[in-house]
Amino acid sequence: MQQAAKKKVLYIMGIDWEWIYQRPQIIAAYLSRDYDVTAAYPVKIWGRSAIKNVKAEPAEIHKVKLWTLPFQRKSRLIGSIADWYQRIRLKNYQEYEYIYISYPTAVEYVPMDYRGLIIYDCVDDHVQMCPNEHMRRKVKRDEEILLQRSDAVIVSSQNLLQKKQKICNKTMKLVRNGTDPAKICAVKKAARKKQYVIGYAGTIAAWFDHELIVESIQKHQDLEYHLIGPCDTFYQEKNSRIIYDGVIEHAKLPSYVKDYDCMIMPFIVNDIVKAVDPVKLYEYIAFGKCIISVYYEELEHFAEYVYFYRTEEEYDVLIRTLIKQGFPPKYNGKQQKEFLEQNNWQERYKIIHQLMEQIS
Repeated sequence: MQQAAKKKVLYIMGIDWEWIYQRPQIIAAYLSRDYDVTAAYPVKIWGRSAIKNVKAEPAEIHKVKLWTLPFQRKSRLIGSIADWYQRIRLKNYQEYEYIYISYPTAVEYVPMDYRGLIIYDCVDDHVQMCPNEHMRRKVKRDEEILLQRSDAVIVSSQNLLQKKQKICNKTMKLVRNGTDPAKICAVKKAARKKQYVIGYAGTIAAWFDHELIVESIQKHQDLEYHLIGPCDTFYQEKNSRIIYDGVIEHAKLPSYVKDYDCMIMPFIVNDIVKAVDPVKLYEYIAFGKCIISVYYEELEHFAEYVYFYRTEEEYDVLIRTLIKQGFPPKYNGKQQKEFLEQNNWQERYKIIHQLMEQIS
């Protein structure tokens, strides 16, 4: 008996496929198990990132590169030309039963006569992340249009859920981030040492609390910080105990950090950060490490696993305590296993797949 053809999904991503391996690539890979997936993603026409950080991927995912033009986010004229070009690249839109969108401006590529289903997966406060007022107004307008046109709206945090519900009264599904259940490491045991290594894995940008790390190094001679991920040169500290390790292939991270004593998320809490359900905390738990993070309301579901601080003073007190104790994780192996069984990407995808089938 001939197997029925898979429904087609056009996944319009907001990041380059070869950028840091994260939710868009992960969801696309899971979608390809049940659907015929085409991933369309932006690529800079004037130079590519050297990061090629996507692990082995399903060969059946088709890819469409959407070449972006210099200054298209700053110039209305260049932006209009870029949008026209992207529409040409995606002209066969009617062949897809679903269009899955992860960045608001992509709604401009979907003509009003599209007869399929539109899904918006909102994972960031995109308006707040805009580099200038012109782009902020454009993204805000496009997101309002996308919310109205979507047949299903997915959000990754409670903060985003509350914000989007004020714009649109449609039913929305909270689907948080997760991690890969195949990458579970044994929970690290506390151990007293003369020197401790604290690691960070992720993008190092304006929301990274660089001053907190510098102050900590100055106060504690027995600490060394290792920073992993893409980094603006402004944030590269020359202190010999703040070490920038660059970008590490995602699949190699567990073995790379295996000897670290602790993992940290030192963010400056602003509107962008408040909307984030950080993938790194899920991964830190999978690494089995002692974990420290700044506190904001969205992180409450990590309370049993993460040591929180709110101020620099609280951070210093916490660090002093953990040094004396040898950086014990806040959780044990049983808690880790239960958390990861409930909060992995496979479980997240089940919710998305069920939602897509319900609206079809």
